[in-house]
Amino acid sequence: MALENCKLTYFGIPGRGEATRLALSIGNVEFTDDRIVFKEWPELKPKTPWGSLPTLTLSDGTVIAQQRAILRLVGKMTGLYPTDPIAAARVDELMDAAEDIGAVTMKAGVGLEQAEKEAARKVYCEEGGATYGLLQRLDTKIGSNEGVFAVGDSVTIADLYIYCNSSNLISGLFDGVPTNALDGFENLMALRKAVRSHPSVIQWYDNLDDGVTVPASFGAL
Repeated sequence: MALENCKLTYFGIPGRGEATRLALSIGNVEFTDDRIVFKEWPELKPKTPWGSLPTLTLSDGTVIAQQRAILRLVGKMTGLYPTDPIAAARVDELMDAAEDIGAVTMKAGVGLEQAEKEAARKVYCEEGGATYGLLQRLDTKIGSNEGVFAVGDSVTIADLYIYCNSSNLISGLFDGVPTNALDGFENLMALRKAVRSHPSVIQWYDNLDDGVTVPASFGAL
């Protein structure tokens, strides 16, 4: 497999790298989990294709950048991305929608003092708020598929992406977003539980080095 002995480079947080880490783990791919510290970033940044992380370096030296491009490649190589074009489009659709949730939430309270920003984000996450509305649409879309997964009857990269993005949302990364902001979305929570209880995901988190800190939102459900 072209992915064997690849290297995923990202910061030492879940962030935009976690979904690919999980996909590689579920796919039983041997890879280097290259976690850089933030002080190394200024020197590394100009050496990356787009001035951003994550990057995936294949064993032949090929470097792939951009989070969702990496995730789709890994998905295709590990059976976590549908071969049917319509199902694949559904996966892409859901990943794009999940990405929108973070972008919309970041807009809340822009330019305000810290306390006001946190209050604005809390409102965004309440019924009638912009973040709540997107979560509700996502929950409905997940619920329209039979079973707990977002597309089809088995885990795909869409599920991993939704799990990681939703976990990031309530991790404290977005100041002011309540840790229980997802609790009212039954289908989303069922998907999150299905991903977190996948044997390879359990093994991934259980085997992390002691020095790796993971927010509580990524804990067992």
